[in-house]
Amino acid sequence: MENTVLIVEDNEINRMLLMTILEDTYHVLEACNGREALDILRDPKNSVSAVITDLIMPEMDGYQFLEVYSSTPQFSNIPIIVSTSQSDSESEVKCLEYGAWDFIKKPYNAQIIQFRVKNVIERSELYALRQLRYQEQFDTLTGIYIQNMFVRQTKKMLKENPDKDFMILHFDISQFQVYNSVFGRREGDKLLCHIADLLRKVGSKQEYMTYCRVEADAFCICMPAVDKELIQKLMDWFQKDLQAYQRDYNILPNLGVYYVEDKSASIPGMIDHAKLASKECKGNYIQNYYIYTEKMGKSIQEAQSIVSDMERAMKEEQFVLYLQPKYGLAEYKLRGAEVLIRWLTPEGMVSPGKFIPVFEKNGLIMKLDYYVWEQSCKLIRSWLDRGIEPFPVSVNISRVSMYNPRIVEEIYELTVKYNVPPRLFQLELTESAYTDNPGTIKKAMQQLQEYGFTILMDDFGSGYSSLNVLKDISVDVLKLDMKFMANTGSENQKRSESIVANVIRLAKDLSLPVIAEGVEEKEQVEFLKSVGCEYVQGYYFAKPMPVAEYEKLAFTEENM
Repeated sequence: MENTVLIVEDNEINRMLLMTILEDTYHVLEACNGREALDILRDPKNSVSAVITDLIMPEMDGYQFLEVYSSTPQFSNIPIIVSTSQSDSESEVKCLEYGAWDFIKKPYNAQIIQFRVKNVIERSELYALRQLRYQEQFDTLTGIYIQNMFVRQTKKMLKENPDKDFMILHFDISQFQVYNSVFGRREGDKLLCHIADLLRKVGSKQEYMTYCRVEADAFCICMPAVDKELIQKLMDWFQKDLQAYQRDYNILPNLGVYYVEDKSASIPGMIDHAKLASKECKGNYIQNYYIYTEKMGKSIQEAQSIVSDMERAMKEEQFVLYLQPKYGLAEYKLRGAEVLIRWLTPEGMVSPGKFIPVFEKNGLIMKLDYYVWEQSCKLIRSWLDRGIEPFPVSVNISRVSMYNPRIVEEIYELTVKYNVPPRLFQLELTESAYTDNPGTIKKAMQQLQEYGFTILMDDFGSGYSSLNVLKDISVDVLKLDMKFMANTGSENQKRSESIVANVIRLAKDLSLPVIAEGVEEKEQVEFLKSVGCEYVQGYYFAKPMPVAEYEKLAFTEENM
């Protein structure tokens, strides 16, 4: 196939001279200035092998053309030869900075021009070939192996060491997309390069080790098998380094471990097993590595089935709202409800205990949260349109949704869209979520309160830092976890009652109403009333119920 050379020259005589020299060997295109040249280069019909450009031209001169050329990735393999009558080194340096490959001087020497065009085209083709070969083996961002090369080298390493035990590790970063959103794509790429450098460090100390970047923030390692204690030490080392790398963000690494049993088995299959194990770490802030087991494989297959059904379930509105009433203890009257979600399939109900943890691990809980918020706003709007002044309902915000930088705007925009007063749309956040990212959550909660939303701290007392949370973050209502009083009549009952009574007293000092949740026994109700608890929620009064059932209960004269 004949190579194409583009001549960029405003002087017609010089342009014709260059054409005469080159047209017997190459297909020649012409442009009178840099702008015309860029149009030709960008046209997909033109496959240009080399460009000869003058420097002094009207409209867009050679320097401006070179500046655009050097900043356009699609032109990187097209060699540029600068044609100039200037002989000063300053002009040459400037052209080289912009990516010029060679120079030809005026007046033209036909043989020199022929040789220089031939040489730059051959260099370009060689460079492109080397780049293609490099990309077939190495990741262009980090410089370490891609998966295909990792598979090849790992297979070779396992075959050459039949007496050694090996393990495959799948390493990635929790919520890496959030990191990219916060710091930008360029900083995200720098982090990936830093992780690759860490793998090089580990590899330099190992006699046998292969590693690669699989995709995005995921890396794979094959190294001699070690026990749990040494795996944890490796993870501690990674975590310590990543914390020092970015002190303004808690970078959480995840690790899946697969111990190689059959060295002749598929390496991609081993990677999949390690990847499945790493998924167990998602949302787990205590354990940052998991070892693959057969049971895990089955449970993950079940989880994948749940995930694959979610989109259809949303379209078919299989996710439905249930409401669990909240009662005031002063008169034992209904005073509001918590919105819960139920998944009703044609085959029956899917337990929230099955699908909620799955959605939390893969981030789909954010989509489900939004769905519940919107459906709840629609429900409140329908009541208002019927002339009913309803009791407030509260919706849950998962800890994963708190990583959404637009959470405040999304919640506020929904209430505006459906014209729902924020006082009727309360927000519940578990105590553990406050401890994950206190600075971000504090700011978000303050903004929501400024918009008029009521913030409830759910499961208060279930964590280890309840009082610190109260000190640092402003909430409007405490929901007290009644696990304190799970065993009434036991030896520890008095101690449990003392703790509950003191928490309620503390809340009163802070002017915070308390809702005791999980109330199932008459004795609990009587005790809570005696110590000044204002509200209760639990099976003793009412289980979660469909909307129609709640409406019958809530909108009677007795409760209005």
